[in-house]
Amino acid sequence: MPAGKGLALEHSSYVTATWINQRFGIGAVCGLGLLARLPMTARKWGTRMHARFWVLALLPLMISTATATDIYKCTAKNGVVSYADRPCPSQQATLLHKETEAEAAQAKQDRITMTLNGMIDSGHIDEARSFAAANGASAYFQQRILDNVRRDQIKRQQEIANDAEMRRANAAADQARHQQTMDEMQAKLVEADTAQEKFRKEHWSEIKQQHEGEALQMQSNVVFNPARNQWCSVGKDGSTVCKDKP
Repeated sequence: MPAGKGLALEHSSYVTATWINQRFGIGAVCGLGLLARLPMTARKWGTRMHARFWVLALLPLMISTATATDIYKCTAKNGVVSYADRPCPSQQATLLHKETEAEAAQAKQDRITMTLNGMIDSGHIDEARSFAAANGASAYFQQRILDNVRRDQIKRQQEIANDAEMRRANAAADQARHQQTMDEMQAKLVEADTAQEKFRKEHWSEIKQQHEGEALQMQSNVVFNPARNQWCSVGKDGSTVCKDKP
């Protein structure tokens, strides 16, 4: 391997190990180091496993060693680099990071909180309850559960409100479509009634001569005219004569 590339990889490994320690603790660094030593076939198999397995597998390392936050870079004689929370026997060891007790305590609390959040958010409530009790975080667990209940209630209320609004919008749309249909039908009735009256007035003399009996009957009969919404008959000149009541 070219020297420049080796230095780049070594620097990348150092940065990665430091970040993992700051976020998860030296246990996670060691745990990931162990994973890195697995055969390639095992690592490929591992990538297909459920995420819950890895969380539960690394959890003891991430929590139980939270106070041991020193990071040592161990270099074997063959050049293989690993990381540990203490100097490695028979290997060159370099102290990369050392935290104070206060920082370690805060980091442990942060990791407990983060782990609890992950368990709760993924639906593993029973595991989260037991984990919280074992790590003195029952109060935080209860608060998170209450927050989730409130959030679910708000979400449900919003869903109900959205559903009601959708029903109102659908009803209004149906009413508008119905009204539009009625208006179109009424317009056609008015158009037909107007054309009928125009034709009758223009040919009223002929109608009376050729169909005198029917003409008299149209004048005497009062029928409901839906186009005008009134009771109507035919006048002496063939026009339509209407009134509100029969």
